[in-house]
Amino acid sequence: MRKYFITFLFLALLAASTVLFMRPADTESILAENRQPKTLPVFSLSSALDGSFESEFDEYVNDNIGCRGRLMEISDKIHSFYGYMPEGVGRIISTTSDVGTGAANDSQLVLYDDSIMEMFISRPQTQAKYADTLNKIRDIVPDNVKMYSMLIPTRLEFCDPVYAHAQDSQYNAINSVYNLLSPDITTVDVYSKLQNASQTEDYLYYLTDHHWNADGAYYGYEAFSLAKGAAPMPKSNYAYRENGTFYGSLYQKARSQIVGTQPQDICFYYDTASGGNISMKMRAEDAVTEYAVGSPMFHTEHGDYLVFFGGDNPLMEITNSAKPDGDTLLIIKDSYANALIPWLVNDYKQVIVIDPRSFGGDVNAEIERYGVDEIMTVNYIFTTTFDDMCDSILGLFNK
Repeated sequence: MRKYFITFLFLALLAASTVLFMRPADTESILAENRQPKTLPVFSLSSALDGSFESEFDEYVNDNIGCRGRLMEISDKIHSFYGYMPEGVGRIISTTSDVGTGAANDSQLVLYDDSIMEMFISRPQTQAKYADTLNKIRDIVPDNVKMYSMLIPTRLEFCDPVYAHAQDSQYNAINSVYNLLSPDITTVDVYSKLQNASQTEDYLYYLTDHHWNADGAYYGYEAFSLAKGAAPMPKSNYAYRENGTFYGSLYQKARSQIVGTQPQDICFYYDTASGGNISMKMRAEDAVTEYAVGSPMFHTEHGDYLVFFGGDNPLMEITNSAKPDGDTLLIIKDSYANALIPWLVNDYKQVIVIDPRSFGGDVNAEIERYGVDEIMTVNYIFTTTFDDMCDSILGLFNK
C-alpha cells in the first residue's frame, strides 16, 4: 500500500509541475524584482560538462512557471515560521536579496507599522573588494577624468534606534569603503544629507520597495553638487507629477506576513525634462545598435519605480541641448541611480548611464567615444555585499 501511495504522490507532483510549466510565465513577479526573466540557454557540450547549462536551465524553469508569485508567497509563509518577533521591533522574516546579477544571498526583512525594509548585513571582505574595484578603475581611466563614488544608505538606517540597530551599521560600512578608496576618488556624502532630512521628512524612501523615491534622490543630487563645489538646481524649478499608487518589490516577498492594512506607495517624479531640451538614446550591449531613440526619462505607463526610464537598461545616452559646451558625466550604477539621474541631466551636456549587469561593451571605448569628463559609481550599500557585482563593474574595463 505504501509503495502505491508514494507512486501516486510522485505522479501527482509530476503532473502539477507539468501544469505549472505549461501555464503562461508569471513575469509580473520577476519584474517586481527589477530584472528580466531568464531565457532558455543554448546547449553545448562544454556547458553541459562544466554544469553551467544545467544551472542556467534550472533558473530558466524557475522563472517561466505559472503562479510563480503565489508559490513565492507560500514559500515566504513557510520561512516565516523561522522568523522571530523581538519586543517592540516588529516581525523579522527570512528571504533572499539579489541586486540583479542572478546570485542571491540570504537576507532578512523588517516588517512594522506600514513599512517593509531590508536589513543590512555587513560583509567587510566584499566591501574591501568593492573599494579595490573602484581603485583599479581609477588606475585605468585617464588622469584628466574626475572620479566620484556615491554609496546610498537605505531607510532602515534612519528609523528609531530600536529598528535601525536590528541590522549592522550602514554608516560604518560606507565609511569603511570610503576610507579604502584612493585619494583621487572623491566620495559623495549622501548619508549626512539623508540623515538630516529624515528628521523632518517622512517620505524619502518607499514603504514597500527597497528604493529611495524622487525626494530622497534629490538629496543625493545635493550631496553630489556639494562634492563638486557646484550649486544644485532648486527642486521648485520643476513640476511635481503623480502617477498613482503601487506595491513595491519588497511587498512581493512579504505580503503573506503583513497584518492589517496593506501599505501602498505613491509613484511620483519631478518633470526635469519639461523644457524640451533633453533627448535620449538607448544602446544594446554591442555598443552600436540603437534600440530606442527619443525615449522619455519618465515612462508614465508604469505606476511604480519603473516610471524612471522604464527600468534598468544596458546603456543610456542622455543629451541636453541647452548645454552644448557642458561636461559629460558617465554613471556606472545599480537601480538606485534611476531616480537620481533625472536630477543631474540639466547640469551636463551629456549623461551616459551604464548598467554593469547587462552592458557587454567596453567602457574604455565609451569614455573615448563621448569625451567623458567625470565618472561616478552610484550604488546602494547592499551592492557592496555582492562579489559578483564587483566583478561585473571591473569587467566593464577589462575587455
